[in-house]
Amino acid sequence: MVVSIVRILKFLEWSGVHARTLLPLGVIVAFLMPESGSFFKPVAPYILALLISVAMVRLDIVAVLKDAVQPRRLFWNICLAFVLLVVTPYCLHSIATVADLKESLRTLIAWYAVSPPIGTTIWMCVFLGFSAPIAMEIVLLTNLLAPFTGPFMGELLLGAAVPISVMTLSLRLGAILFGGIFLAVLAKWWLGNETINTYRGRFDGMATLLMLAFLVPVFDGVSAMVFASPLLALGLAGLATALNFGHQASIFLGGRLFAALRRQSSLPDGTRSVAVVSGNRNLGLYFAALPADPLFSLFVAAYQIPIYLTPMVAGWFGDRAERADRKHHRGNSAGR
Repeated sequence: MVVSIVRILKFLEWSGVHARTLLPLGVIVAFLMPESGSFFKPVAPYILALLISVAMVRLDIVAVLKDAVQPRRLFWNICLAFVLLVVTPYCLHSIATVADLKESLRTLIAWYAVSPPIGTTIWMCVFLGFSAPIAMEIVLLTNLLAPFTGPFMGELLLGAAVPISVMTLSLRLGAILFGGIFLAVLAKWWLGNETINTYRGRFDGMATLLMLAFLVPVFDGVSAMVFASPLLALGLAGLATALNFGHQASIFLGGRLFAALRRQSSLPDGTRSVAVVSGNRNLGLYFAALPADPLFSLFVAAYQIPIYLTPMVAGWFGDRAERADRKHHRGNSAGR
């Protein structure tokens, strides 16, 4: 018994270390799995709640909230949350309407836009060397607001296309998000920060395995849809990638413009983190909360592509910005 527990703990640590290899392999395996007829979809909300708790347990939630509610930071955090959860959905849906896209595509874009940032963006920011505190604050604040803003904006933009009532959708989202945060707080109270920090590799392993488990309901039946409509699948993959990286690129460009107006060469603090957070949305929430829909399922599966490419692409943008900053500083030093 003791030997089995030790092996499980070592496997968790190994899974966390090899996450970047296991996750892409998991996508391939999940894609090749036979269709189960939505057998696994009912467990998706529970997997998501556990995944949120594992992501949040690494945060000092009380300290993050204390920093986030300081008057100046609270103002900017609320502004960012408002832009991400309210302004962005309205703008994207308006652009899609003006472009005369099909209603089905406008619906997919709307659900993407009203989704809060995914918790793993915090890990991405740490991994890329970006400013993690602002990512933590935005992720936590938007996830607390999402059960209220998402359903409201969904009904405002889509009307009768929303398959369930606003109240039902809000309750489902709240159960997933608040359930995950509650489990994280409970785990922190029970284990303590010191234990969590000591065994952070095991929590990384738990997050990796939960992400792999979530791929099973997400990719259930997707391979059949891809082979039946390859052009549709390719188009949805392109749409998902454009939405994700388009968001990130617009934040980078906005930061560059803001710096130019202030006659600065460096990007404003937190620009890289805001870019990563704004592009990577937790579409899985609506996959778990809404009734099964083949097109939406295919879109959610396609959306995994830009999520896994974000560390590489955002890292490239970040490296270019950092090199430009160093070059500017060297030029200033030489001028002196």
